[in-house]
Amino acid sequence: KAAEQGDPVALAAFNTTAQWLGAGIASLSVLLDPSCVIIGGGVIEAGEILLTPTREYMDRYMPFNGKHPYPRIIAATLGNYAGLVGVADLARN
Repeated sequence: KAAEQGDPVALAAFNTTAQWLGAGIASLSVLLDPSCVIIGGGVIEAGEILLTPTREYMDRYMPFNGKHPYPRIIAATLGNYAGLVGVADLARN
């Protein structure tokens, strides 16, 4: 909420997180060639405050300057409940 209200410390924290995520996704995309990367958990509730700079950093760190396909980066729809849904599905099976 602080980042949504423009708090500079909160925005800097999201920017640092986005930088690490973007660099990591760029590196892993060369190795694994995913078409899509889904980010979940509580942090994804920040939405585009996190996703937009993550995409920008991924573009910056992506090797081969556009010659390798870039994965889409999207938010998980289940958020914090993804783990619970997975456990429930495992228990059901």
